[in-house]
Amino acid sequence: MPALRTRASGRSTEGVASVAAQLMGWPDLALKRTRKGLSFRARGREIVRMRGDHTAELLLTTPVIDRWARVLTDCHRITPGTDAGWVAMTIEGRADAELFLSLVSVAIKFSGDRDDRSLSRGVRWPASLRSR
Repeated sequence: MPALRTRASGRSTEGVASVAAQLMGWPDLALKRTRKGLSFRARGREIVRMRGDHTAELLLTTPVIDRWARVLTDCHRITPGTDAGWVAMTIEGRADAELFLSLVSVAIKFSGDRDDRSLSRGVRWPASLRSR
């Protein structure tokens, strides 16, 4: 798949495009095209959002984020997402893509948890991560 370039940043989105191509082959995920980009669902719940630039969002759920807060804080590619339980990740290379795909596997596992209370309560992101 050829690398895409965003108009605003000029950055290569080869990582995002490569990840999207791989996710299309995963049997547990359903692709949905939106006017904003691509979305992937597992068990009817949206777990991946790709808007066509160098970042993608992933629903890890609040309990997973709370449990992995230290690791997520140490990874400078991951920041809080736009909604509770979501993280945003910059994907600019192979290592980033592999990490994101691993995190998608975790998201699929936890997507069956229909307790929406775990998604709506606030995540306790360390101050160093919130300020990025």
